[in-house]
Amino acid sequence: MEDGLMFMPIIVSLGFFAMVVWIVWLGTNAKNRRAQAQVEVQTKLIERFGTAKEFVEFLQSPAGRQFVTGVEVTSNLYARDRIVGGFGKGIVLSLLGLGFLAIWIVDDNRGFIYPGFILLGLGVGFFLSTLLTIKLSKSYGLIDGDRDLTVSGS
Repeated sequence: MEDGLMFMPIIVSLGFFAMVVWIVWLGTNAKNRRAQAQVEVQTKLIERFGTAKEFVEFLQSPAGRQFVTGVEVTSNLYARDRIVGGFGKGIVLSLLGLGFLAIWIVDDNRGFIYPGFILLGLGVGFFLSTLLTIKLSKSYGLIDGDRDLTVSGS
């Protein structure tokens, strides 16, 4: 075997790992920037009030109630998005793991057994994590039964 081909699986594995890390970083960075922008807007709005009395009057107005409701809705939407995303990741990883295991069974290639079980385990882990997220979100009042898990948002 040539020297260059001997290191090919290592290079491919490292490249795949780097790609996954980069994709996760991009998603996390985008969420953090959106959350930071929202915090900055809310902070600037709060800073515009000179006294606590003005701020309380604002909160009692229809616009203030909408402002507070917007914060509550954001936490509900965030919890719902985490739940839906967890189920999606669990499905994709489980099916990918089952695909690797199917290749191992059909082709009798033992090289697919380890990634198959790892991906299947990750998929099951996402399912369990999502179920725990649902339970905790209900207990903390972030979601209210099945109504908040609908995709329509109504």
